[in-house]
Amino acid sequence: MTSPFDALDAAASSAVVTAYGEQAVLRPRTSEQYVERAADADRNAVTVWGVFSARPTSFDLHGQARGAELDGTTRVNAVRSEFWITREQADALPFRPAKGDLLSLPGRPGSPAYTVSAIQPTNMGDMAFLLVREDQPE
Repeated sequence: MTSPFDALDAAASSAVVTAYGEQAVLRPRTSEQYVERAADADRNAVTVWGVFSARPTSFDLHGQARGAELDGTTRVNAVRSEFWITREQADALPFRPAKGDLLSLPGRPGSPAYTVSAIQPTNMGDMAFLLVREDQPE
């Protein structure tokens, strides 16, 4: 039996996906040391709906300072990308997503592809995939 809070969360999640959601294809891949990732034959690709976000971020790299060498810090600017799915989408997945899986966004120009670098499930059942942009073939 679901609680009133679960029903409210489901309604809010549905509204967010309706307003901002897009289709993505999650392709499982195997990962071995020193070997390029390949499609996982035991897990089939699935289509999911979720919210993609990419926001700018920056951080400082601190080096080892000796005397006047490496005075200060280096600022690195980057884009933090993630894809969020609702609890209903997460529960419907036929497999547990894993680090190294491929997520592509076919509705965007060039169908960008991202590697899942981390998975952040919550105690609410939804998931966020932290993403790293895949190299595009030329």
